[in-house]
Amino acid sequence: MPPRRQGFDGPAGLREFNSALRHTLVQQTVTIRDPSRFRARITEVPLGPLRLISATVGALHSSRRPHDTTGPDAADGVFLLLGQRATGSITHRGGTDPIGPDRLVVVPGSEAFDVDYPAPAHVLFVALPPALVTARFPGLDGPVRSATLDPVGRALSRQLPHLMNAAAAAGAGQRPEVATMVDTVLAATLHGAGVAVDADPVAALRTAAERLIEHSLADPALSVPWLARRLAVSPRQLHRAFAANGTTPYRWIRQRRLHACAVALAGSDVPVARLAHRYGFASASHLGALFRAQYGAPPARWRSEQRAGGPAGHLGQDPDSDPARRR
Repeated sequence: MPPRRQGFDGPAGLREFNSALRHTLVQQTVTIRDPSRFRARITEVPLGPLRLISATVGALHSSRRPHDTTGPDAADGVFLLLGQRATGSITHRGGTDPIGPDRLVVVPGSEAFDVDYPAPAHVLFVALPPALVTARFPGLDGPVRSATLDPVGRALSRQLPHLMNAAAAAGAGQRPEVATMVDTVLAATLHGAGVAVDADPVAALRTAAERLIEHSLADPALSVPWLARRLAVSPRQLHRAFAANGTTPYRWIRQRRLHACAVALAGSDVPVARLAHRYGFASASHLGALFRAQYGAPPARWRSEQRAGGPAGHLGQDPDSDPARRR
């Protein structure tokens, strides 16, 4: 597959750049002091399951907030940031870390952040899909973190742009060989940054499944077979992952959908029948029976009791009243 190159200039280019980031990495909002001077270039090269993305930008600020969403693939994946010719910072829930040529930044797709580049920057991203994270790099899931590359890691990370060019020029018969080289360099670079990539694979699979479920509660396709396909595992592997905590993926999906209904009941006037349809229950009576078994009261009475006892805000608002959650 040939590389995808995109250029963005001026105020219209800034808007297009923000839209492109949603599909290339994750949803975020880029701002600069003078939009008329905005200029950015992105090159994207798919290579097997991962993607190599090179970006050249001017001074900017980029922010991703908890309510920002994107497709489940990106939200459950991880991208690695290498500031090849860049000096900046990333602020996240754990603090503020530098971005630079000697740093590797691990950014799970669901995490919020603020990035600042005070001067023009050239950066390289490695976008890892959820199935690859689960299978090869489960330790990358978690919070944003930045690590200093050791001399070996720095030397190896400098090879990634050359491998990206090789992948762009390679024919179909050569791409598997380039992909193997990228995988080797990537693993060694992570090791050179002291980033733990190994973790309990069963626990990592459950974490990935729970996150995908949470993003897909209102998706009619959500089911155990669908979940297994999205995570590139078998239903049996999924059942084994959830059994470690005494439940099943089916029961977990139902429990999270019931919780979403409880949040909506407490924080809105959405009819029970609409909630049943939204969250995949056969009917309002079907939802009512399951809800009563879980919460000790039918939905209408539970809603009244929540409101009579004070503000129901402790459960939050109707999840789908946030446009970002609507599918």
